[in-house]
Amino acid sequence: MSGVAYRYRAHGLGILSDLELPLPPGDGRHEVTLRLGEAVDVPHRRPEGKPLAELSREGGRMFYALAREGERTVLRYPELAEFAGDADLADVTAHPQRGADPGLLSVLASGTLLAVHLLLRGHLVLHASAVEAEGRAIAFVGASGMGKSTLAAALCGAGCGLVADDVLRVDPAGADGFVVHPGSTESRLRPNARQLADSAPGSAVRPTADGRLALRPGSRAGGPLPLAACVVPRPSREAGDVVVRRVPPSRALLWLCRFPRVLGWSDPSSLGHTFQALGDLVERVPLFEATVPWGPPFRPEIPGRLLAALAEPARV
Repeated sequence: MSGVAYRYRAHGLGILSDLELPLPPGDGRHEVTLRLGEAVDVPHRRPEGKPLAELSREGGRMFYALAREGERTVLRYPELAEFAGDADLADVTAHPQRGADPGLLSVLASGTLLAVHLLLRGHLVLHASAVEAEGRAIAFVGASGMGKSTLAAALCGAGCGLVADDVLRVDPAGADGFVVHPGSTESRLRPNARQLADSAPGSAVRPTADGRLALRPGSRAGGPLPLAACVVPRPSREAGDVVVRRVPPSRALLWLCRFPRVLGWSDPSSLGHTFQALGDLVERVPLFEATVPWGPPFRPEIPGRLLAALAEPARV
């Protein structure tokens, strides 16, 4: 490790890192080690070994690729960064692209890298942002750009605590259903949601290396929470009020399968485990479709209306 080592506790993991990450602080225990390596020229080719995931941009240009050869696994972002480590990326060295913004390492490490590690260890990971309301978690699930972080930030502004942003670990908890684990300490907002940060103190807002605005809420979850509901947002500029509809479990499973956190995942064993875990989840935790009059700015009553609609006994 470098001279300064940061310790975090996120997604149920102890993390020891050379990099400063937007994660809750931890104690001395750690299962994940992240070292900062030298800058390199990250090539535009797949890592050697068995492919586990790959995503290309429009035009076929590779955005990232994940592969394992023996006991070595590599997550590569051509011309951005490369993360190389052991089989499940528990002991990782991060190599920035020579000349690239060093802040990208923090964005990628706290997002996709940790999601990949959790998947390789057999955990269920939702592409979700979650908040705490009355001691339970509500998870907003969906693809990028569907408003997950925006809704979570809006509810945090109305008094909820932040649980996680964009990466959510979900574990079975016996008779208690499922629990989720705290993750990020901030919401990463797109430019069209910047107004949510207007009333926040300057110390709670910062730009990120990928063009987002990071907003740190006033409160966050202090430990694992029971998962009360999953919600797929349907932003609407025309809707006059919040409309919440429960999705039957059979359809809920298909919906959740459409929103993987790591796109292009192809590892058969973990795909099978994820499908089974999602099937168990939708049988025990309700999934709702929520049409929300969209902002920002949101009308002041919208966060409360959404929470009230989700809390109606008939819906659960």
